[in-house]
Amino acid sequence: MDTLRNRGEYTEEHAKAGLDAPLPDIETWPNQYPGYEITITYPEYTSVCPKTGLPDFGTITIKYVPDKECLELKSLKFYFLA
Repeated sequence: MDTLRNRGEYTEEHAKAGLDAPLPDIETWPNQYPGYEITITYPEYTSVCPKTGLPDFGTITIKYVPDKECLELKSLKFYFLA
């Protein structure tokens, strides 16, 4: 596996790579019932460390009380994958 560590020093250029990549929109739908909490757990989050090239794994949990709109889960998943 060819990692950045094997190629040399981790630089500011590496740190800024991908910051201007386009991300998909997160869609929403109207909230019809105010006053409740939504919990979204995404247990499949993976990424590659830009410094070492090693995989990182994690769980993302979002808790929120919707006001006018709720997050659409499929578009949120596409956002995480991007």
